[in-house]
Amino acid sequence: MRSGISPLRERFTIAHELGHIELAWHVGTVDCQVDSLALGEEFSNTQSEGGRQEREANEFASRLLAPDRWLSPLVSGRQAFDGADMRDVLAELAVAQMSALAGVIALSRHLLPGHAFFVGEGFAISRGTAWPGRPPLSSGEVKSYIDSADTVEEFTHQGRRIVWAHTKMGDDSSTIATATSDSRTAHQVLVACCTRVFGSPEAADKAAKSINGVVGGVTNEVSLPWNVAAIVTVVRQRIQKHDHISAVLRDDEFILYLTKRAQSIVDRRAAAQESGSSSG
Repeated sequence: MRSGISPLRERFTIAHELGHIELAWHVGTVDCQVDSLALGEEFSNTQSEGGRQEREANEFASRLLAPDRWLSPLVSGRQAFDGADMRDVLAELAVAQMSALAGVIALSRHLLPGHAFFVGEGFAISRGTAWPGRPPLSSGEVKSYIDSADTVEEFTHQGRRIVWAHTKMGDDSSTIATATSDSRTAHQVLVACCTRVFGSPEAADKAAKSINGVVGGVTNEVSLPWNVAAIVTVVRQRIQKHDHISAVLRDDEFILYLTKRAQSIVDRRAAAQESGSSSG
């Protein structure tokens, strides 16, 4: 271990190296020099094999120091945050004794779209949140991002200054009203969209199955308090990354499908929770 690093940094480095040991496919293949890197670089998106293994070791360290079963209850049930809420969550997060950036990266896994944290030149964002740029960020990039946010607060966490910027999801009330008044099922709307975009019934059916898979993959994290706007935002972002189905986003009725599907997921989970509470 390199001398002179902070205790918080040392804990993360040890957990990172343990990840290389515990992840069997890393053994004998990794030449890790984690101490020579800044934390933001460790969490970078490099696509090399070594970069992938470093990200996996960081993920292991993050989940070891701030386990999901401990971190999730800190934010579960919160549909919205204000400054006081986030200050309370960060105070609880400090118990994990992680550096400021590593801590908010872990926290971001449990937040709905719209949350961004800036720590120096590094940042962490919740899933479905627009990227502010590639680290290291310039002061201009950070300012431009926070200027467009709905809520901005500053905190001191683990001795570092953190800027939290929260952007609300769009008001989906009118789209929900349209979806409710439309008598078609979500699947019928999706098939119509895919037929218009992809042409043949075979291509449309294949695309529809892929899109349904994306929706299911996004919302399988049952601990998150998903709402309609959050589901729509994340699914749109994920589909945009899939070249073979991204063209469907141009169809005018695709937002109608997303809203119907998202509303059904929210309603189904609410009913399941109510049933569970009644039986308990």
